[in-house]
Amino acid sequence: MTSTARDTARARRARRHLGGVAGGLVGALLLAACSAPLPTPEPDPTQDPPAPVLTEAQETAVLDAVAAALAAASETNDAAQLEGRVTGPALAIRTSQLAVAAARGNADLVTELPTEAQQVVIPTTQTWPRTSFAVSVQPENLQTPRLSVLEQDTARGDYQLWAWVRLLPGVTMPSFADPSIGSEDVAPDDTSLLVTPTDAVAQYADVLNLGGGSGFAGSFEEDSFRTLLAKRAQDWTTALEPAAGAYALTFTPNPDETVRAVRTADGGALVVGAMTSQESMTAEEGAQVPPDTESIKALYGDKTPTNVLKVGYVDVVALYVPPAGSEEKIRVVGNEHVATSVANS
Repeated sequence: MTSTARDTARARRARRHLGGVAGGLVGALLLAACSAPLPTPEPDPTQDPPAPVLTEAQETAVLDAVAAALAAASETNDAAQLEGRVTGPALAIRTSQLAVAAARGNADLVTELPTEAQQVVIPTTQTWPRTSFAVSVQPENLQTPRLSVLEQDTARGDYQLWAWVRLLPGVTMPSFADPSIGSEDVAPDDTSLLVTPTDAVAQYADVLNLGGGSGFAGSFEEDSFRTLLAKRAQDWTTALEPAAGAYALTFTPNPDETVRAVRTADGGALVVGAMTSQESMTAEEGAQVPPDTESIKALYGDKTPTNVLKVGYVDVVALYVPPAGSEEKIRVVGNEHVATSVANS
């Protein structure tokens, strides 16, 4: 790359990073992490490194197309409008959110997904499927930015939104190679990390299920998602106690969805995986366990409350997994936990 090209690339990065500063403290933290100096990849002297398969302009066009599909679906609460541009866990989550919006008569519980990006991670994969990642600017509702995962299944297929997560408050994202260089996809069974991407998601599910009792608890940093779940479990346990009730929440990695992972600048990986979870509240015969959150109430509909309430969720988690030999722990950078089904028996 010539010095002029490097200067142009630096200028583009500076403009993109500065554009997110007004988004607030979380945006500023992300920008600080993303703008950290990146190591210069050493090319193989016998072979040119693979080139990125998208330009930043093409990635922007993909995000705009996804945005158009999301907007069309939201206008009519019609998930059919997502066809061809939303897939995987993103489709399951958005379909449920649109159903909730239709039942409630407003869309305030539909996740805001800004498609203007403050950072993009472009793949160098020369085969298919291909996966790219984008960190959004801060939403207008001042929640944390979103990390979107976009995938192209075939050479002639469109890129589709496969998943998204809300970044956890105060999170520091790992650094990636510049989009003009591109980033390597990491296989689900890659052994160059502390644990493989597939194992990282499975181990985190075990930690969610067993807390400090999990054999993997010491491998993960503490995170606010677990704190939130612990608070909800305690609240329900207290509420059910007078009726001899019980609360349970179980997470299971989704066997139908392979994890998506991309190399970070330090040799680690950003890993995104899908899970499902089942929440169960039961009480003695004759008691009633009503739905509690607005989403669960909308999905519950006009069913008569019984002594059982079961809620199914679709979950997505994003993890930073350090390279093998690192003394760092695995870090949760974002998650999505959305109710998609409710039953009273």
